[in-house]
Amino acid sequence: SRLLDVLAARKDPYGLFGEVLIDGAPQPKNFKCISGYVTQILIITLNLHIEKTFKFKTGLLETTIVTVYFSSFKMNDLQRDLSFLFSLVGTEFIRGVSGGERRRTSIGMELITEPPVLFLDEPTTGLDASTANAVLTLLKRYHVL
Repeated sequence: SRLLDVLAARKDPYGLFGEVLIDGAPQPKNFKCISGYVTQILIITLNLHIEKTFKFKTGLLETTIVTVYFSSFKMNDLQRDLSFLFSLVGTEFIRGVSGGERRRTSIGMELITEPPVLFLDEPTTGLDASTANAVLTLLKRYHVL
């Protein structure tokens, strides 16, 4: 995780030496802003439906890089790819989506912005083979793998 954090410009490389190159060029100063990062620990609002979670994310981005047309286009894609889009994320007290569906949701939230580079910290940890395959299929469909 530390190496991935350093490569994604999310941790100070104190104590490390060398340079991080992107396509042979030094890593740009704004690399953290233009790349996507899916953490190992899922960070999702638990009391919202998956659709509302995506709309919240696109709403935060609309003023900067995501237009209303782009948001609705992405929502249509996500609705096609995520059959559980209208399900509640859930909490420890309220039944919601499965761990694999939460994982695909967190990946989908990063894919909304179509980052040129997407870092995934152990995207299949804790998932069974079928669910891990579903996660990898989603990544292939969006040309991440």
